[in-house]
Amino acid sequence: MKRRWLLAGLGTMTVIGVVWSTGAKQEEETRYETYVEDTYGENVDVTLRRDWKMGGYAAEFTLTSPELAGDYWAETYGSDESIHDDVLEHVWQQEAEDTVKERLKQLDLLTEAETVRASIASGVDEEYETTLTPTPTSVFDVESKEFLDVSIMFHEKWSNTDAQKERMLGVIRALEDDVYSIHFSFDGTPNEDDDFTERYMNVSHDSFPGEPAMHELQTIDDLNRHDRLYGFDEATFIYDYHFDGTKYEE
Repeated sequence: MKRRWLLAGLGTMTVIGVVWSTGAKQEEETRYETYVEDTYGENVDVTLRRDWKMGGYAAEFTLTSPELAGDYWAETYGSDESIHDDVLEHVWQQEAEDTVKERLKQLDLLTEAETVRASIASGVDEEYETTLTPTPTSVFDVESKEFLDVSIMFHEKWSNTDAQKERMLGVIRALEDDVYSIHFSFDGTPNEDDDFTERYMNVSHDSFPGEPAMHELQTIDDLNRHDRLYGFDEATFIYDYHFDGTKYEE
């Protein structure tokens, strides 16, 4: 008899737990759906997943308006239990890639086949308190040079020529007022698995060891004084190289 009562009690507790869990999940669904509608003007169905890092649930949702079309996530964190999403990050990233590529193409600094990628620091929308509705605010209307990173892939092998250096300097001058850092890569065969032949250089507004600041690179002589590239290496994964291809020894 005791065993029967014990099993019955456990069954009742399980049912209550399921009801509570289902009720909490439905409340979260409603809360996230209301947030999306209030923020972006779209009535969406959200998909919840357990947010093990922050606790509770995170939401995945899809927007369909022309300006914001895409798949996004939202999560709850902070002492005020506020909701944060990656919509602005996504929109700004796409705008930056399209704008930078078009600008460099018009200046004959990039071809149609060559690549631009942009990176936006997660959470930058909270820092800059930018509103996306009804029209997304441009990334270039805020202090983009404080956080916007771009990567430029040239479809050519690094050959240590003045023409290549002039091209890099041209890109720096074209973008330095709008971006925080530029990652250059020289890849002669971009669609092949040959990472060991690629060469890279990073420049930013701030100067770091092995990476010059943009303002320090005004001429080819400035680049030659820097004389350092990066590349993958089979033994060490990443290695420093001189412009002439020899390895850089400290």
